[in-house]
Formats: sequence, structure tokens, C-alpha cells
Amino acid sequence: MKGLRAAALAVLAISVAGCETDETPPPVFSPPLSTLEAGQAALRLGDYNGAAEQCRQASEQPNPSPMAFACLGDAERGLGRRPQAEIAMTAYLERAPTDVPRRHVLARFYIEDGRFQQAQVQLDRVSQLGLATAETFFLVAEIFRLQGNCNAALGNYRQSLRIDPNYAPAHEMRDRARREICPPAPRRVIPRLPAPRPAAPPAAPATQ
Repeated sequence: MKGLRAAALAVLAISVAGCETDETPPPVFSPPLSTLEAGQAALRLGDYNGAAEQCRQASEQPNPSPMAFACLGDAERGLGRRPQAEIAMTAYLERAPTDVPRRHVLARFYIEDGRFQQAQVQLDRVSQLGLATAETFFLVAEIFRLQGNCNAALGNYRQSLRIDPNYAPAHEMRDRARREICPPAPRRVIPRLPAPRPAAPPAAPATQ
């Protein structure tokens, strides 16, 4: 009887062990990427054509995410299609007005094109929101530097450095503005005093 019980236990142990070794973990399925996620992934890989296609589709969906327009703007800029990039970036900022870094990107975009008034509108909007940074005033200074306005440029570089004394671009471009558009400081002329005249010899004593 004991022998039968031991044999039964041995068979049970073998079957349990077989189950443990033969059992494989269930497959893990990753959820498919959304159109926007696929576009963002393509953008990270530098595939601007793929990113533009995917992100454009994402932007045309009902209630699109603002990031679809941000992704599309980045892809269009990467492709050098500036009018399409501007439309996408503007659409993004209409939906995410407090995104200061991307508003700075749009301002730089306008500055590169020489469209200083449009750039100033974007930077004024940052200030109106109370979100101005050292970069905001730096970009305003750049507009004035490119227009040849020395005093306004230097004033905004100074304000940029008040916010962040270590903001290197403001240091660099302030010095460039002083060299290129600011008139040299007038030399201070120290008036020369006339040389002292030699003292007259003492008068001879009067003779009696």
C-alpha cells in the first residue's frame, strides 16, 4: 500500500513538473500606435515626410490634439516648406497659447524671414501672458539689432541679462551690436592748461 502511494506521488510530481516546464508565458501585445504617435516617432527618426503625412492625418481627425499641429509644424520646417509650417505652428498656438518655447520658435521663424512685425506680435503675446523669459527679451533685442536700433537693442539685451545673468546669447549679441550698429563713444578730451609762465625776477631794491 505504501509502495502504491509513493508511486502515485511520484507520478503527480512528474506531471506537475512537466506543467511548470512546458507552460509558456502568454504573449504580450503592444497597443498599436495612434496616427499622432506614429508621426512623432517618425519625427524623432528624422523621417520628415512620414511625420508630415501621419501628423497631417492626425490634425484632420475630429477634435485633434494640439500636438498634431506641433508635430506637423516641425515636420514641415524639416522639409523646408515654410508656408505650411507657419500655418501649422499658428494653429498649434491658437490651441496652446501658453507654450512659450514654441512661441519663441515661431518668433525666430519670422525673424529669419525678416518679418519683424509678426515676430514682435508673438513676443508681445508672451509678455502679455506674464511669461517673458531671458530668451523673450533677447529675441526682441535681436529684432532691434537687425533694424539698426542701437539703444533699443542694448536695452533689451540688458533686460535679458537681468532675468538670467548667465544667458550667453545675450552677452554675445550685445557685444556684437556694440561693434556693428552702435556709434563709438566720443573720446573725452581733457583740456590742456596753459604752461605756467616763469616767475618774474624780484625787483631790484631801490637805491637812495
